[in-house]
Amino acid sequence: MLKLDSVLLIDNVKPSSNDLENILLKYMQKKLDGTLEDQYDFDESEKVQLSIHRLKDIQAESYADTRDSKQATSDAKDNLDKRQVEMQDVMFEKRHILEEIVKCHEFRSVYQDVELIPFEEFQAKAQPEFLVDLDDAHQLMINRLKYELVIRSELKEQQDELLKIKAQLVKENVKIKRKMNKFDKLLDDFVDSALPVLQALEEEENAIALEVEKEKAGDDVEEQQVTDVVEMITTTTEIQQTEPAMMDTL
Repeated sequence: MLKLDSVLLIDNVKPSSNDLENILLKYMQKKLDGTLEDQYDFDESEKVQLSIHRLKDIQAESYADTRDSKQATSDAKDNLDKRQVEMQDVMFEKRHILEEIVKCHEFRSVYQDVELIPFEEFQAKAQPEFLVDLDDAHQLMINRLKYELVIRSELKEQQDELLKIKAQLVKENVKIKRKMNKFDKLLDDFVDSALPVLQALEEEENAIALEVEKEKAGDDVEEQQVTDVVEMITTTTEIQQTEPAMMDTL
């Protein structure tokens, strides 16, 4: 059985139904005229059966086509609903992405506050792999951050090495300080033990100084006496020299 589309089915229904309608009208007219039993027409009976079979076939075809149409409509509706859901998902995803883009534009990252190496120094000292796509501001910032990471890693290694050296020097200084403290204690003990000797030496020095002062005082007295005698002799001599002159004057 050939499957016809809806338009073809409708076109086939009309002639079959018209033929059947005409035959039935003739039968009704013959029945009214009372000539139905006298004039039995096998051709018309066959036409009626053929029209009925044709209408049944058309009805079956129509039912199958309707069922297929309903299934196709249901499938199309399901597909449309699926597409609608997908469209809603896409719109939701689009809205979410737009919100994320806005957040990204408003987001302040830590790198924005990082004090980077000046651009001129970066251009002069950076390796070639860091000097690509300098016209792209985003890629340039990434390259500068990568170079900054390399430099800071090297400086961190140097700092760690210097801290190790510093720790070793501090340890050695602590040892030396302990020795110095020990020597200071020994010196303090030596000074404390030598204090009586120093006191005895000071007393002896004071005694010698007193004797020297006494001797010096005695020498001064004798010198004064000698000076007085010399002055007396000098005065006497001058008087003796002036007496003859006075006598001559008289």
